[in-house]
Amino acid sequence: MINSVKNLIFFVIIITATVISIVYYPRPIKSAPPTSVKDTLSSSQLSYFARLGTGVSASDSLIRVALSGNPTNDTNNLFVGDTIGIGTTVTGLLTLYTVKDIGNTALFQINSPISQSNTFVNAAIISTHSAVHTFSFTPQSNFTGGYWEFLIKASNTAGEAINDGIPDSNGFDLGATTPSSGANGVGTRLKVTDVTCPSNWGIGATTAYNVGTTAVITSGVGTTATYHVISCYLGIGGTNQIGVGYTMTIGKDLASGSQLINPSPANTAEGSADVYTFYIRHRDSSSALFDGDTIQGKIALVEAVRVTATVDPTITFTIDATGVGTGSTACNSPAFGLNGANTTATQVAFGTLILDSANDLGHRLSAITNADNGYIVTVYEDGKMENITSGTTIPDTTCGGGGCTTSGVGTSWTSFTASGWGYTIQNLSVGTTIFSYGNYRPFGDGAANAQQIMKNIATPSATEQAYVCYRLTASSTQEAGNYENRLIYTATATF
Repeated sequence: MINSVKNLIFFVIIITATVISIVYYPRPIKSAPPTSVKDTLSSSQLSYFARLGTGVSASDSLIRVALSGNPTNDTNNLFVGDTIGIGTTVTGLLTLYTVKDIGNTALFQINSPISQSNTFVNAAIISTHSAVHTFSFTPQSNFTGGYWEFLIKASNTAGEAINDGIPDSNGFDLGATTPSSGANGVGTRLKVTDVTCPSNWGIGATTAYNVGTTAVITSGVGTTATYHVISCYLGIGGTNQIGVGYTMTIGKDLASGSQLINPSPANTAEGSADVYTFYIRHRDSSSALFDGDTIQGKIALVEAVRVTATVDPTITFTIDATGVGTGSTACNSPAFGLNGANTTATQVAFGTLILDSANDLGHRLSAITNADNGYIVTVYEDGKMENITSGTTIPDTTCGGGGCTTSGVGTSWTSFTASGWGYTIQNLSVGTTIFSYGNYRPFGDGAANAQQIMKNIATPSATEQAYVCYRLTASSTQEAGNYENRLIYTATATF
């Protein structure tokens, strides 16, 4: 009987201890590393870290790169539009510039002359590239109230700070505290709010509770490496599911958050990726680490490939008789007479003029260019409308006494009893036309007096067109004979 009571008491003690152990010291359902593990980077481009070479003086905008002894020894992996920081005589500070052009592997141009404080040999030249890390993994164990840690390589190289915003050659930089020209580096420091933990834990928090601590991991005999540690906590009573895939992200869009800065090159062979190890590991609610749940993965970073091509500058300009034939009323002119059929790309044949009357003909002008700043079309007359036998001229029009000028906005021309020679314009599809159709001007005489008649200050999206309409009047006393003039059109692209 006594033995039976003892056995019962012992059994109760064992059951109670087991319950207490389960409640207060939970163990994983099983211990096994996650599967389907990967870290996907939004950009795997290495950061740029070169140094200033010799021969650069204050007020230069052409920067020479030192060609040896640095993580980057050329202009490869540098791109037009990149923001770069150049070291100053004040230790640790940078002045920011923008890359405007890249000449060759040793030279690039910046957007403004370099400051005197940046012109010392071996001044750091950096251009940071950063990335959002998206971890994917499928846990094979769980722990109530535990948490998962994500470890990303940090530098343990002497002289490289892991959180100054300057790219390191042996790991990812956490970023500086302020992204200004007066701060170290150009990236802001990664924060807890920049990390998004899995949203489908089942129970528990979805934001990181720890960012920025470091861990040292030994791999191999005497080999140690330093890692940034970002932790996702399951919360009190929370647990992940087994066999269910999760994702978490480290970093946000730079407009609203921060990202880890990618390393500068560690491998001197350009085009050969630098490979870094990352870890995912599991801790219980008391922070005890389960080595059996730890898994490592690899990520590779490499220089971006600069693809270059040249598009030759072009401009096309044509003069034709489309839309200005017999009966046309371009530019609000009276209907062109039978001589409208005689207009060609190289001739405007008025034929026999009707005296004391408007004689109208025209051309269609077309222009297109790929120039950034568009184009300008000008015209001038090379001499007067002149009798080829006697030299008598038909004067440039005064628009019936209206006082129109070669460079004015034009004037209405309704009186035709005086001889005159001029033109007007009708805009069909031009970005900007100099003056409106319906008003007339005389042609400028000689190249020095050429006038703009079509223009667009931006790159046209399609061929742009306008009518130019010529008007010639001869009074009843104008000397008889054959008259001739020459018009010079010039189309110029503005690059």
